Amino acid sequence: MNATPARTPARHRRVIAVGAVAAGLSVACAGGAMAVAPGSAVSRTLSGALQSVGIEWQGMPEGYTPEQYTAFWDAGYTWGDAQHLSELWQLDIIETKSQAGRLLADGQTLPITPGTYPEAGADPQSVALDAFWSVGYTYEDAEQLAALWGVDVSETKARAGQALVDGQTLPVEPSGTATTGS
Repeated sequence: MNATPARTPARHRRVIAVGAVAAGLSVACAGGAMAVAPGSAVSRTLSGALQSVGIEWQGMPEGYTPEQYTAFWDAGYTWGDAQHLSELWQLDIIETKSQAGRLLADGQTLPITPGTYPEAGADPQSVALDAFWSVGYTYEDAEQLAALWGVDVSETKARAGQALVDGQTLPVEPSGTATTGS
């Protein structure tokens, strides 16, 4: 070996430091994902993993349940609707979605109807992707379209979603279940 004993501990410290930074970033990004979709499978898995090592993580504002949180999306509200309500109620976006879900779960109505603000503050690519998934297209459908169009699946989803936003019909029917009234 050509490595000197003095360099080996420094190299190990760098590897450990890089690993610690990577782990910290992973937990931070996963925490962000949990805040955005606390009822998702990823969120539940991460929450369970964190709890198994003694870290309590809810990912929800105190007093709200995941059912109340998801009621907002299940009712057909959009990201733009959430942003509008957030400004109206002067709450952060996560608490707004949770509050709206709680009201909906309790049988109350919100001051706006679902889809009133479909593009408010959302970038066009996000709107297109939301359109693609919300009408019931699946990843397998995207693969079929990609084969037809001769492009990769990521480009296909964006292109197909934009076509839907523009009111066009796609050559492949959605095989999944629509998540909104679209």
